[in-house]
Amino acid sequence: MKSKNKGILVVSFGTTHKDTREKTIDAIEAAIRNEFADYRVYRAYTSNIVMRIIEKQEKIYILNVEEAILQMLEDGIEEIIIQPTHVIEGIEYEKIVKTSLKYKDKFKKFVISSPLLSQSMDYEKASDLIIDEFKKAEIIDNTKHAFILMGHGSEHSANKSYTVLQNEVNKRGYKNIFIGTVEGEPNIEDIIKIMEDHSYDTVTLIPFMIVAGDHAKNDMIGDDEDSWKSLLEKEGYEVNYILKGLGEIKEIQNMFIQRIKDNI
Repeated sequence: MKSKNKGILVVSFGTTHKDTREKTIDAIEAAIRNEFADYRVYRAYTSNIVMRIIEKQEKIYILNVEEAILQMLEDGIEEIIIQPTHVIEGIEYEKIVKTSLKYKDKFKKFVISSPLLSQSMDYEKASDLIIDEFKKAEIIDNTKHAFILMGHGSEHSANKSYTVLQNEVNKRGYKNIFIGTVEGEPNIEDIIKIMEDHSYDTVTLIPFMIVAGDHAKNDMIGDDEDSWKSLLEKEGYEVNYILKGLGEIKEIQNMFIQRIKDNI
């Protein structure tokens, strides 16, 4: 039986791509709902553009963080845990914190949980999961094969999270896995330069994002000349890809669930 006064607010950036949304954000929310059956689970997105497009195209109105908190107060929620599904503690995460803290005193219990990569153990777990995903494809031990993960990246200082993750992967002995970003450093040009010193002939691309949405489908594997796939092919590499968002991976869902358990 659900408690009338305890709630979990799951906050995501959002995506206009319904196919990946169902496999990732919706799946994370469903896993949380299933695990915490005595809590009322709410949803909010942080991208106003995404919310507007979904409302226009699908006639679905998704609340922003402030609207969701006000709805929870109206519903009589007294204990709130806010769980972001963002990857790093960047600009979007700071927006969540700034907005929600205004309502802290309205609740008997108020917790803002951390995103996917926060503590050192998060990087360790994420590294192991990355390697396991490639192992499933039985291609990771080919010395001629490189793997590039596409992170979103940010101008925020939290962009260093990708370097920390890269170091964790390297510690495990996998020097053929590279982590780049669309909007931060290192970018794809940086990675191509690093790869020049090796004898790779094949590259597999995979998004290191919760959803395999616009960035994955266009910036990573699109046909435009500046997509990662096109740039790598121009350098002579054979390019494969795995179009799978992090949110599809059960172990990633469990990392968010564990966050909530820790806060409870």
